[in-house]
Amino acid sequence: MAMYFTTDTHFGHPLVSALRGFITIPDIKAGYDRIVAEQGRAEATRYVKRTATDRNLRMRDIADTDAHDAAVVASINATLTPDDELWIMGDVGYRTSMEHIRHCLHAIHARRLHLVVGNHDVNFHHRELDGEWHHAFATIQDSATVTIGGVEYHLSHFPYREDMDGFRDPTGDVSDNAYDPGYAPDALPRDGRRLLFGHTHQHTKPGRAADSLHVGLDSWDLRPVSEAQIMQWFDGVRH
Repeated sequence: MAMYFTTDTHFGHPLVSALRGFITIPDIKAGYDRIVAEQGRAEATRYVKRTATDRNLRMRDIADTDAHDAAVVASINATLTPDDELWIMGDVGYRTSMEHIRHCLHAIHARRLHLVVGNHDVNFHHRELDGEWHHAFATIQDSATVTIGGVEYHLSHFPYREDMDGFRDPTGDVSDNAYDPGYAPDALPRDGRRLLFGHTHQHTKPGRAADSLHVGLDSWDLRPVSEAQIMQWFDGVRH
């Protein structure tokens, strides 16, 4: 049995589906794919936002959420074995029904699923609604700590609290609310441990400091991250 980590599955969410390239309008899809190949995914996401605005389209008008959700589940299942455990660190689904989210979660082949609550989850700040998730998750927490290779790691939806200071990434490769200080009270304070986080939808892996690693789908080609990958990444940072 091994542990894997991911975040921001965003099942059923038109905006995230479109920004990840699951697009129903052929010329917008072609433009997205061309920009990914030439300039990378960060620029491709900006292209989708500009094009939708220019054409007065809603993301729901252009997003293929079913294809997105199927691709995410297939990618997870291709990475895990049925004996493995998966930590999903928030934003499981958005702008869709709980029935649809349940369907997606039940399609994941894992021994156990764990939820670290994110800001788009139904029980964010409403933990009395945890029962909505008990059908799928073995544990439900605001944050957690696990040991990987003898080292303790914090798990949180958010970057460290000290990083939630309104920082504007000059590359633009983050979500609009990535470092919104309004979420600082929900983030963990930096305490010397390493952090695995999501929320920012960045396409790069490093956090703002060497103690943090983004494990969201956007920076790992829609795949969950293994314990071995996490140890290798931090070993590379140290050296």
